[in-house]
Amino acid sequence: MRISTLSQNLRIDTSITSIQRRIADAQQQISTGKRSQVYSGFSGQDTRLLITLKEQRTSADSYINSINNTKVKTETIDATLQQMTSVAEDLRTQLYEQVEGLFEQSSLALSTFATAAINQMSNLLNQTTDGKYLFNGTDTDTQPIIDPATTQGAYAQPALAGGSAGIIAAAEAFFDVDANWNNVTTPAPGSLSVRVDQGVDLDFGELANDSATFEEVFDVLYAFSNTTFTAGDDAEYRNLLNWGLGKIEAAIDLMNDMVGQNGVVGSEMATRQEAHKETILLLETQIGKIEDVDPYEAVAEFQTLQAQLEASFQTTAVLRNLSLTKFI
Repeated sequence: MRISTLSQNLRIDTSITSIQRRIADAQQQISTGKRSQVYSGFSGQDTRLLITLKEQRTSADSYINSINNTKVKTETIDATLQQMTSVAEDLRTQLYEQVEGLFEQSSLALSTFATAAINQMSNLLNQTTDGKYLFNGTDTDTQPIIDPATTQGAYAQPALAGGSAGIIAAAEAFFDVDANWNNVTTPAPGSLSVRVDQGVDLDFGELANDSATFEEVFDVLYAFSNTTFTAGDDAEYRNLLNWGLGKIEAAIDLMNDMVGQNGVVGSEMATRQEAHKETILLLETQIGKIEDVDPYEAVAEFQTLQAQLEASFQTTAVLRNLSLTKFI
């Protein structure tokens, strides 16, 4: 009869150690639901695929985070643009409500409204989100509109008695120079941008010194807030009203366009965000097929290994209890 040799005992010990290691792996699979906690626990092909899938998931998550952060800005811009449009529409109403023949009385109400609207428009254009200015392009740390009291103090308007043309020229010349009222550089910084997908960037935002919209509104507001009406100025005041109405009508149309463009950006971001969410769901499914373990299979594997370990211990005990004297 063969007697167990040292090498046989070593092989049995190695086998027991291997089973114990596999049992530990099975216990971890049961507790975590994952095949392995490290990439080395998967086959080479699965490891490469898993890394690729997780990189894609990380990219999709980053796009969603960028979109969420930008949505706060675009929604604030949208609300601000709508408020500024309302101010311009109220100004248009005030201009329409001037009663010919009673300009001396009605002009005072318009002047009072214009002064208040200057402050409101300035505050709106200085709107911030997370401490960043939204209407100064990429220069988000700089307030685009300075204190309106400073510009009102600096603006010298000719008397209406000298003709409406002089007031118009003074207002337009004053606000054509950004340094008089606007802290943005010349030329102004470009619009803001957000990456919503691989190779896809969306531009958004408006500039406070936009000469076709906000400057136009300020032209009219300052002209009427500083107008001193005296008897006999009706004809010149009427010319000033027609000039103001033309500017405000054009500015309102452009601000409505801005609101529409901002809405298009918001809609595109929402579409991209939903697509990324669907992509993540698909990626999670694919990752799960590689990473996740069937709990029933893991338990069955554990029980099988446990039985093998017990049998190995019993065999080892018997073999190590043998001695040559028992067979003499």
